[in-house]
Amino acid sequence: MLVGSLALAIGIAIYDLTVRELDLSSTATQSQYAIYAADTGAECALYWDFKCPGSLCSAGSAFATSSYSIGPLAGSGVTCNGIDITSSLGSPAAGPSSATTTFTITFSPQPYYVTVQVEKSGTPMLTTVTSKGYNTQSGPNKLERVLFVSY
Repeated sequence: MLVGSLALAIGIAIYDLTVRELDLSSTATQSQYAIYAADTGAECALYWDFKCPGSLCSAGSAFATSSYSIGPLAGSGVTCNGIDITSSLGSPAAGPSSATTTFTITFSPQPYYVTVQVEKSGTPMLTTVTSKGYNTQSGPNKLERVLFVSY
């Protein structure tokens, strides 16, 4: 009876450790999806900030630099992951020499998405990119990973 109880206790302890390890592994995987989404959003913002051709973007950037400037118009070819980001650009300006642009990229059919905020301000121009990646749209296991880029 004593040996049976000891074997059962060891078996339950091993089972408990296995369940915890599986849960931790699942969380680490979901965290990777969120950080990869954030990285994709930051890279997209950096690409269009530095590489937007003059025919699409008058200032050489897809993002507004002041309350007097705007980015390219919707349908102009400024895309990330096949999504026209100009359709969701918002530019609530904080002043005449600053502007904030926000856009969202979804990764369908997966539930991952990223919200990117590009803030330009000051003289000389300081740019801050805040990219928030998520592993799912909602639920108790929703994870957020954030990347900041300043230059």
